[in-house]
Amino acid sequence: MAQFPPVKLKVHPSTFDLMMTILEHNTAAEDVQTRNNAQDLMEKRMRFTRLYPGRDGKPCASIQMYESEAAEMIWQLLYACAGFYQPDREYSTELKKGGGGDAP
Repeated sequence: MAQFPPVKLKVHPSTFDLMMTILEHNTAAEDVQTRNNAQDLMEKRMRFTRLYPGRDGKPCASIQMYESEAAEMIWQLLYACAGFYQPDREYSTELKKGGGGDAP
């Protein structure tokens, strides 16, 4: 029996269109891995995303992804934001120090 992707996102069709537009722009990225991953995500989203009626009867896009795809989608969205936003402060300096792991 196939396992369904655990990450589920329901969005308005216009939000889905925006996400796909960002991915399409990223398919022209200078970075080859970003470009290839954007193309892969576009193909998967177009193949597996479905429109369903929402609670109000209006359509919503139902997106299901595996964790690795969701992580890549976040990267793609952040990549698209580069140059448009600059950090207001160094939030990372306010993070608590963890125990173990790769962090110094």
